[in-house]
Amino acid sequence: MKNVLFFILFLCILACNPSNTNGSKNYNQRKIGQKGELVIVFNRYSENTELNKRSTEPNKSFQYWREGFEPPFEDPNLYISVAHGLDQGKKKISRRDLAEMEVWFDSEMGYLDWFRLNFEKYYIIYEDEYLVKGSLHPEFEFQAWEVKIGTGGVE
Repeated sequence: MKNVLFFILFLCILACNPSNTNGSKNYNQRKIGQKGELVIVFNRYSENTELNKRSTEPNKSFQYWREGFEPPFEDPNLYISVAHGLDQGKKKISRRDLAEMEVWFDSEMGYLDWFRLNFEKYYIIYEDEYLVKGSLHPEFEFQAWEVKIGTGGVE
């Protein structure tokens, strides 16, 4: 009888996943050392996200700065920076092409997902533009902005 109880306890321990206690989706555990391009559907109106415009039209340059994260990363000094500079490009991506690309959703990413990003290029598509009427049509085109992503802490 003791052996059966130990076996059941062992199965219960194996069924638990204690390695992901922070609510993060752990996208990077799928493919270690990823290369290529990543498209992030970015919520620019998310809580604690500020836009810093750094230029005027037609040379659009901007930076989004986000602080204040869900536990356990509620340290007010941690931040994420998503910036598009004058030396970075933009491109149109059709829904059909987007279906074949690596796409992550900002709303499902925790701080560690941002911290562990390991791609050669990053593009963002704004979530509010991603969810417009007609965007499910295969020929619908999204404006994607090449960005640099930074994480860290304010001292």
